[in-house]
Amino acid sequence: MVDAAVTRRAAGTHDAHGLSERAAQEEGLGRWDAAARLYALTFRASVMDRDLGAAADALRGQARVRNQQRRHEEAEELALLSLEIAERNELPQAAARALNVLGVIRHSTGDWAGARPLYAQALDRALDLGDDDLAGLACQNAGVIAHHRGELYDARTLYLESIGSFVRSGNSVNCMNAYHNLGIVSVYLGEWLEAEVFFSRGIEIGERTSNAPGLARLYMNRSHPLIQVDELSRAIATVNRAEEEARMVEDRATLADVERFRGMLARMEGRVAEAESHLSRALAMSEGEGTGFVRGGIFWELARLRAGQDRPGDARSFYGRAAAAFGAVGARYYERAVTGELEALAR
Repeated sequence: MVDAAVTRRAAGTHDAHGLSERAAQEEGLGRWDAAARLYALTFRASVMDRDLGAAADALRGQARVRNQQRRHEEAEELALLSLEIAERNELPQAAARALNVLGVIRHSTGDWAGARPLYAQALDRALDLGDDDLAGLACQNAGVIAHHRGELYDARTLYLESIGSFVRSGNSVNCMNAYHNLGIVSVYLGEWLEAEVFFSRGIEIGERTSNAPGLARLYMNRSHPLIQVDELSRAIATVNRAEEEARMVEDRATLADVERFRGMLARMEGRVAEAESHLSRALAMSEGEGTGFVRGGIFWELARLRAGQDRPGDARSFYGRAAAAFGAVGARYYERAVTGELEALAR
């Protein structure tokens, strides 16, 4: 519990600013409960100081944190309140940023159709305001949806545009995330060397800024190009580092992906029982995630395992579940890839 006298003393502009900085630091370290508490104190202090712009920003910070904790309904309520405060008090930049966060929350729940127009509105407003950082965020988020829809070259263009915006705004953390996304789209374009370069650049920024959540994802995904260029020992080392970072911030999606990777590796090396064990854990850990995307990847790997065991009926079942999971979130590229393997199995 935070002492009421301490909260009252934090009500001034200086204290509110300090609280906001501390909240952002905790958010970057993945300390979600501490960050949420500090953003709540920042909001209270800002209201007492009649700084409604800072209040709207604090609500938006709380929304981001609750979304990370998969408390999506609460996150959306906070973002909508931030938007309402911003629009009622003629704070166009805060309103535009609230729209972007709402898009992120819808995206996290698998509502890609609902997220796209929110990103588009945020980008239009950002360009009107000359807000490079927000323009970069909106481009990046739109790129993620384009990527999952199979529009890979469009996604790459959007990610490159977002990096340019982040360089102009000086936002290192957002730049790190954009390099991460560029690495992912390069993997699916089969551009292995470029993918490793992009992931490594993101890791450099993540280590410099001590961003554990970003590092967990970057290390995990750097394993993909390393496998493709036969650098298996480096791939295993980078996955182990991903697990360390993910455990620090309780990133269940990345931890599930670590298990999926280990299951894939065991399958490729003929260690069937071990593969089964890893993939079972991955499936259990992915239960309750915001979208079916993570589970789609696990079902896909289970289908390949069953096909290798000459169990075509079970393989078809898992291929079907993978395609349904990807299809449910609009991931058409992955849905088509899974369907292609299923058709090849039938021949």
